[in-house]
Amino acid sequence: MPSLIFRVEPIQFNSQCVAFTEWVSLLTLCLAPLIAHIASGTPSISYLAKQRPKWYDHLCHYNPTSVIWRYAAITDRRIRATCWGRHDLAASNAIFWTADGWQGGEEMVIAAAPYSLRSPEQTHVELFSLTILKTIITAMQGISALYMLIGSLTGQTGNFISKMGVDMIFYPLAVLGLLRLCATIWLTEDFEYGSRIDVSNQINRQTLPGLSTNDVDINMKLDEDLDPFLTTPYQPGPRFRTPGSSWPSRIFRTCYLLLVGSVWAMASLYFIPGIFTTYAIYTTTSFLVSLFYFIYLTISVILYTFYCFRGQTTSTIIPCISSIWYRVYTLLVMCVMFVLIIIASIETNRTPLGDYTSLTAPVKLDCTYRNRWWPLTNTASFWGLASEHEIVWDRNWQNYSGLPVTEKPENNASSEYKFWLYDFNGYCVGELQGLDS
Repeated sequence: MPSLIFRVEPIQFNSQCVAFTEWVSLLTLCLAPLIAHIASGTPSISYLAKQRPKWYDHLCHYNPTSVIWRYAAITDRRIRATCWGRHDLAASNAIFWTADGWQGGEEMVIAAAPYSLRSPEQTHVELFSLTILKTIITAMQGISALYMLIGSLTGQTGNFISKMGVDMIFYPLAVLGLLRLCATIWLTEDFEYGSRIDVSNQINRQTLPGLSTNDVDINMKLDEDLDPFLTTPYQPGPRFRTPGSSWPSRIFRTCYLLLVGSVWAMASLYFIPGIFTTYAIYTTTSFLVSLFYFIYLTISVILYTFYCFRGQTTSTIIPCISSIWYRVYTLLVMCVMFVLIIIASIETNRTPLGDYTSLTAPVKLDCTYRNRWWPLTNTASFWGLASEHEIVWDRNWQNYSGLPVTEKPENNASSEYKFWLYDFNGYCVGELQGLDS
C-alpha cells in the first residue's frame, strides 16, 4: 500500500513580478464571485421600527450561510403555499427589521401588508429585470467554477490545488451560488416597505399633492405603543402548509441538503488527504482555502440539517441570526476571507503560460526575463525551458546552460527560427551541426 504524503509548503513571496495592471485584473477576478454572491443574495433592509440595527446585525445577512438559507426558504415557502399573491412574493423576499428584531416568518405576509409602499406587478419575477441579470451572472460564474473543480478531480483541467492563485480562492463560493437557481422564479427586488411615517407621507403625497404635511390633519398616532407587531396580529389561515405536512416540501428540502452536501463532499476531497489521492502537497494559500471551505461548509450543513429536520424552515431568515455565536461566526468568516486575499496575493505569480498560481516556480527567473521564456510540454519524457533570446544568468544560475536549437522552415523558406533550451530533460530529433567528427 503506498504511503500517504501530506505537506504544506511555507508561505513564499512570489508576486514580485506581477504588474499593477495585472493586479487590477486579478483582484477583479478574485472579488467578482464574492460580490456577485453577496450583492445578489442580500436585498435591502425593510425598516419597520424607529431603532436601527447595529452594524454586526447587518453583517450576519452577508454571511454565505445566511444567503444559501434564504434561497432554500423562499423556494420551500412557495412550494407550501396554498395561495400565492403579490404580497406573498414581496414579503418572502424582504428582510424586516422590527421592534422585536429580525423577522422573516410567514406571519409577515399579513403583518407587513399595511406598510407596503410598492409591490411587485406579478406573482413571479419579471423576465427583463435586474434580478434576472444577477441570477445569470451568478449562474455563469458558478458553472465556470464548477467546470474547473470537477475537471480538476477528473484530471481534465489540471490540479485546482496546484493552480490556485488569488483569482481562484472564491471559486467554491461561486459554485454555491448555483443554488440560487432553485428560487429564480420567486426572487424579486420590486418591492418597498416603510414605517408608519413613511406610509403616511406617501398617502399624503398621493392624495393631497398640493398640500404639505403640516396642512393636513392626519389622524394617526406614532407612539411606540402602536408598534405594528402589537396592533396587527397574525391572522391564521390556510395560506401555507406546515413543513411536516407537505411531501413536496420534504422532497425539496432533502434534495437541497444533498446538493449542499455534495459541495461539502467536494471540499472534503480537496482537503482530506487519502480520499482522492495518496499525496497532498499544498501551498499556504491552497491549504488555508481548503481548510476554510471545509469548516464553513461543515457548519452550514449541520445548521441546515438541524433546522430542516425540526421543521424550522418557515422563516426566510436563518433562525440563529441574532445569536451571539452566529455573530462571532460571521465576523470570523469575513476576517478569514480578508486574510485569504492577503496571503494569496503574496504567493500568486504568473506562469509562462499566462495563468496564475501560488506555487513557487521550479526555476526562478528575473522579472526582466519573465516574458522571454516558456516551458516545453510537461510530460513524463520532456521538461525544460525555452527562450527566443540567449539569457545571461547570474551566479545563481551557474548550473544551468543553454542549448541553441534551430528549427528548419518548411517549403524551403529562407528564414530559420532559433531558440535556446534550458534545464532540458528529454531528447531532440534533427541534424547536429558544429560538432567535430
